[in-house]
Amino acid sequence: TISLDSPDHKKPIILIGALNGAGKTTFLDALQLALYGKFAKCSNRGRLGYLTYLEKNINSFSTDRSASITLRFRHGDNKKTAQIYEIKRSWKKNGNKECKENISVHFNGKYDQLISEHWEEFVNEFIPQSISELFFFDGEKIENLADPKRSAELLKTGIEALLGLELLSTLSSDLNELQKKKQEKLLKKEDAVSVDEIKTKIASLNEQKKQLTSQIGILEEKEKDEDENLSFLQE
Repeated sequence: TISLDSPDHKKPIILIGALNGAGKTTFLDALQLALYGKFAKCSNRGRLGYLTYLEKNINSFSTDRSASITLRFRHGDNKKTAQIYEIKRSWKKNGNKECKENISVHFNGKYDQLISEHWEEFVNEFIPQSISELFFFDGEKIENLADPKRSAELLKTGIEALLGLELLSTLSSDLNELQKKKQEKLLKKEDAVSVDEIKTKIASLNEQKKQLTSQIGILEEKEKDEDENLSFLQE
């Protein structure tokens, strides 16, 4: 258990110092994983699928092939009126099946089913994942914040998220994607109409061909009769 309580509320920043490889970044990853789950920007995830990533983070010596992270924090203006949240994110590997994840949230000491089932939406109301990098960052991120160009972009993203503008960008992207799908369906529909028209024309031409073939047969019979009549007259 690690306590991050600050002895002075006027100094809310927690600085963790340790040598390389001691687990500083892993600790930050654990915080974000507890809060955001599959949306967490964990440093060692790479291109791994979320459930595969969870499986990778199970201790190989664990007999029941399971792991969990529990995060307890206050949310409010001061300690007297602050609400206490405790989120436990656990996962277990059963045989050859994928890991199964479970999220349970206790609110002021009592299990809250509603918050547990809708934690992803709930957590983004007070610590949006898009601006989590402004609250949880390592030494490299401090360097980025010190760079005017990089910090400007990061702060821009944070302000947009706080004002709800990020939602508009997401909606715009969703609308563009929906428009593309509608256009694809329309093109497929038009192609289907064109195919039907072509099939109708082919059927019509085949019928004309059949009629012409029949007429040619009749004419050939007439020609044959005429040739026979001509031969008879010549004799």
